[in-house]
Amino acid sequence: MNREQKVISEIERIQKGGPKENHGKIQKLGKLFVRDRLKLFFDNQELTYETGLFANALNEKLPADGVVTGAGKINGRLVYFTASDFTVKAGSIGKKHGEKILRTQQAAIKGKRPILYLIDSSGGRIEEAGGYHVEKYSGGKIFYNHSIMSGRIPQIGVLYGPCFAGTAYMPVFCDFVIMMNKKAGMAIASPRMVQMATGQKVDIEELGGAEMHAKISGSVDFVVETEEEAAELVKKLLSYLPDHYEMTPPKAMSKPPARNPEEIDQIIPQEPNRPYDVHDLIDCIVDKDSFLEVKKDYAKELVVGFARLNGRVIGVVANQPAVKGGAIFPESADKGANFVWTCDAYNIPLLYLCDTPGFMVGTKVEQEGILRRGRNFIYASSVANVPKMCVVVRKAYGAGIYAMAGPAYEPEMTIALPSAEIAIMGPEAAINAVYYNKIQNVTDPKEKVELVKRLREEYRAGYDIYKLAGDLVVDDLIVPRDLRKELSNRFEVFENKDFPLPEKKHGTILS
Repeated sequence: MNREQKVISEIERIQKGGPKENHGKIQKLGKLFVRDRLKLFFDNQELTYETGLFANALNEKLPADGVVTGAGKINGRLVYFTASDFTVKAGSIGKKHGEKILRTQQAAIKGKRPILYLIDSSGGRIEEAGGYHVEKYSGGKIFYNHSIMSGRIPQIGVLYGPCFAGTAYMPVFCDFVIMMNKKAGMAIASPRMVQMATGQKVDIEELGGAEMHAKISGSVDFVVETEEEAAELVKKLLSYLPDHYEMTPPKAMSKPPARNPEEIDQIIPQEPNRPYDVHDLIDCIVDKDSFLEVKKDYAKELVVGFARLNGRVIGVVANQPAVKGGAIFPESADKGANFVWTCDAYNIPLLYLCDTPGFMVGTKVEQEGILRRGRNFIYASSVANVPKMCVVVRKAYGAGIYAMAGPAYEPEMTIALPSAEIAIMGPEAAINAVYYNKIQNVTDPKEKVELVKRLREEYRAGYDIYKLAGDLVVDDLIVPRDLRKELSNRFEVFENKDFPLPEKKHGTILS
């Protein structure tokens, strides 16, 4: 065998991955071999290059040390990647494995391209560990690199199996996390470790399954059923994101909306407290089939996601009156803050659709940190320096409009629809707060009803939207059917926004 043939032979051996019985295991689990998985993502099922193939080459039991790394093209755009090989010691991270991930991260930092993590790993390789995980250029450095890359280049993590400890931290450091339903899991410790430490018996689905993270913890952005769906979702998600923080998102051909904008006035009820689905309103505004909702099963009282408006990428932040009246809870405050923060990092303009009675009150939400977490939402909307448009759809009570980038929060425009109401609180609560004694002193039931009605009408007159438009509290009061056109025109006018914020190192408020 000559030198060239020897290299080819070694490459073929390594690319087969782990032993045959481990390939059988992943087949039983309904999972693809890592190299077949990669073919789902990249143009023509080809990699631009693979690096570190010969890691641990002298150890035939550890081909490529259990991870494939390199770069490939997705819809013509270069993307770096790391992909666990579960057939090699369950995708566990050994020293060379970790170094390959580190090198790929560093290449992505320098190359200013998105990075994709396909994670199917049981965690750190304990028999190799020693003090390795804390060395300067060790597996622990992976999270440092995640942090340095955050906001510089998009990071997307896809989970294919149970991931614990270090490999559970990898996805949560990403901008977006995708999990395979019923197969993937992530937790700081495995069920067995949890039982050893606490005595609690729990399975992976309850501890850290996709459904739990999608609905309760909010740690996952998307849940998919198949590997093919995961790959298509990554491609779609990347279409809304730039390569790095100095670029703007790619534009696309404009499409008409899914619903006729002339329906907007019928969609929004006359009664301020009557629910409706804000998705119907969004469908009247954005290009058809362009809305990609993020964290759709978490804190449903707030809807966030990417869309296109006449081909231009925008981020949508919308109160959802169909769920909890659209009030802002601690969880939805976190959801809004994180989404706004991400859009701002990647130069994605923001559209706020405000219809909220404000922040939720009560003992429970105070114990859950509504003030602190609500502050984060307000902070994110305040410092977001991309073009921002605030549409007061209906209710804008209390501090809710602060988080929704109201007039004081430097939106490029605050637009009101004729259904808009802007007030410190709703008429029912306001009248009860101000005139409680006066109302209680009226003993005749009929007189009391008439008094309450008159007081409410007087209170409403103070925040009549025509009056507020006349006082320039809002910039414009528009015809609902014109909302899509008005927003499209204004986002175009402000696409070169240049509004330097006061110079400092960084804020002290973490969103």
